[in-house]
Amino acid sequence: MAQLNRETIKALSGLCRIHCTEEDEESLLKDLGKILEYVEQLGKIDTTDIAPCNHVLESMINVEREDIVGETLPREEFLANAPESISGMIRVPPVIKNR
Repeated sequence: MAQLNRETIKALSGLCRIHCTEEDEESLLKDLGKILEYVEQLGKIDTTDIAPCNHVLESMINVEREDIVGETLPREEFLANAPESISGMIRVPPVIKNR
């Protein structure tokens, strides 16, 4: 099992660019220790006869419906609901600003 100590927590918090207080470091040390213990338990499970899989429920498939074009609103009625329109299109504020 990987050895965790305060130096490891300080190195990780530096890599993550987060500030940790003494209490945060102590809490992280305990939590990460528990997580590593759990992963170590999982490593002890015998999986020799278990086939690798990409998805737990391999029989599950996406249920899709046909894309059928239905009745649409007339453009004038559609644009009447917009706060502002120009040349038959809805006008929106710019999202990309010039430098």
